Amino acid sequence: MTSPDLATFLAQLRTGKSPAAPIACGRATALHNTPACSPTLAADIARLANRPLPGLTLYKFGSRSIVGSYTLTSGDRIVLKYYYPSNPAKHLHYGINGSRCHQSWIAGIALNHLGIPTPPPLLIAEWTRLRGLWVSKSFLATRPADGIAIDAFIRTHGTDHPLLQKAAASLHRSFSIMAANHAVHGDLKANNLLLSETGEVSFIDLDATSFLLPESTWKPLHLRDRTRFHANWKNNPAAAELFRNVFPNP
Repeated sequence: MTSPDLATFLAQLRTGKSPAAPIACGRATALHNTPACSPTLAADIARLANRPLPGLTLYKFGSRSIVGSYTLTSGDRIVLKYYYPSNPAKHLHYGINGSRCHQSWIAGIALNHLGIPTPPPLLIAEWTRLRGLWVSKSFLATRPADGIAIDAFIRTHGTDHPLLQKAAASLHRSFSIMAANHAVHGDLKANNLLLSETGEVSFIDLDATSFLLPESTWKPLHLRDRTRFHANWKNNPAAAELFRNVFPNP
């Protein structure tokens, strides 16, 4: 399955156009994803963008990023990601070439556009200086991921569980769409692949995901995706056999 309008869709999205729309967020430049996030929800999330607040359930606490879940007063549970460039070169690199946060924002919306399961992004905010050439920090909010890491599911249930046949079919469909659009995920370790109760596999951690790459760029990165995915099962021959054909033939 190929999306012939993907290039146009990405060009609009990268310039802050539909389906993105501006939202007030202090001194940051912020956008919300209109199909997934109402203006009211976006305004609630924007209040959380400047810094992590008490009540955040931490998933990751590092020098470059903080990730956790938060429940709004409306009852909506969301995932919040705070990004902090590690050095002056990164501040400039992200300003000129786009930040990891912005890449994840684009990737989440684009994967949903292509019909590939991933938690929809809700809002992005970035604080910039020097007319946008310096990114001070970034913020991304998404819906929570549905399911558990596929390797954790296998450790608990083994490889004979009927959901795993559906998972293999879900992965094959997603990888086929990605190949047709010269897209790569960039980090296909097992805990970035979440298995839902219906057997659908969602992709998370999209900071390195890219689309419509030139053939010469895409081929080695696609091979790296395949190699990283299959490395997840190097100590589990049954799982390796189950997922042996999830990538389309070269």
